[in-house]
Amino acid sequence: MTSPLLKYAPALALGALGLALTGCSKAPAAAPAAAQKPVAAISVKTAAAQQGPMPRYLRLTGEITAAQNAAVAADTTGKVIETPVERGTIVKTGDVLVQLDSRTAELNLAEAEANVVQAKSKLDLAESEVKRNAPLAQMKAVAETDFARIKADRDGAAASLSAAEARRDMTRKSLEDATIRAPFAGTVSERFVTAGEYVMANSKVAQVVDLQHLRLLVNVAEPSVGLIRVGQTVEFSVSPFPGEVFTGTVKFIGAAVRAETRDLQVEAEVLNTDGRLRPGLFAEARLALPPQTAVTIPANAVRADGANQKVWVVESGQLTERLVEVGETDKDRIEIRRGVKQGEKVVLSPGPDAADGVPVQSTPQS
Repeated sequence: MTSPLLKYAPALALGALGLALTGCSKAPAAAPAAAQKPVAAISVKTAAAQQGPMPRYLRLTGEITAAQNAAVAADTTGKVIETPVERGTIVKTGDVLVQLDSRTAELNLAEAEANVVQAKSKLDLAESEVKRNAPLAQMKAVAETDFARIKADRDGAAASLSAAEARRDMTRKSLEDATIRAPFAGTVSERFVTAGEYVMANSKVAQVVDLQHLRLLVNVAEPSVGLIRVGQTVEFSVSPFPGEVFTGTVKFIGAAVRAETRDLQVEAEVLNTDGRLRPGLFAEARLALPPQTAVTIPANAVRADGANQKVWVVESGQLTERLVEVGETDKDRIEIRRGVKQGEKVVLSPGPDAADGVPVQSTPQS
């Protein structure tokens, strides 16, 4: 007799095989997630944003010019015999720039002075004739016509003396003009002639520039014209000396707004005692205006990231990164126009570990 288990053996074998295959295709159980390590708190120093007076400035651009810049010209004709200056020579008022041949002028002056002596002698003789004949004319011992002729001779001699003296003075001026001198103290920027050349009256011989007294010429837009006053201090900087601030004083204000550009020309006087500034330099200037109240923080709390300015504010025990719009700077404080409110605490001198969401242990600035 056949056993009942043998009857169902094929079916049991197939069931066992199916269970085995199902067990092989089942994915393994996932491992439990590892616990995240908490970020360590960093120690920072903070300062509260405050409201206070902040200076205001009118931003301007301009150019430095010389107060005196002359193309010195000859006032007579002649041959150049000496040029004692070169480019860059510092001269005082009256120093010789160019010497012309003066021999002809010296001879002409000697002749003119002799003519003056001769004319004066003739006038003296004519005066004595008038004095001698005046009593005789009163006694009718000399005819009136003769006495009138004697006085006319005296007047003619006086006129001749005046003409001789004028010619002498003109000749003396020609002699003096043969020595071309510096009209003011300054620096020779260019010499246009050399020994052996022949110059005419009004020929340029040298360019003299006063480097001690300069002017800053700026253009003020029409809406800001009312802010300008004579005597105001102007601060400016130039590219050859980055980081340095120079000052000037407003001395001249244009009489009218220019129709083409709708601006007003203003000149500030600049003392260039060390001689470092040069005419022609482009300047970025600012004119101090009355201060206004603004939110400020220490300047070292701001970090520049390309064109962006960032600060880190402590909120609920952790850092929050903020993009800010900065304004003027006054000593060690900087104006925050947008991004930080009064009373908020900002991180001073944020280091490389400062990041959004990092917990902090803050210490107020002492």
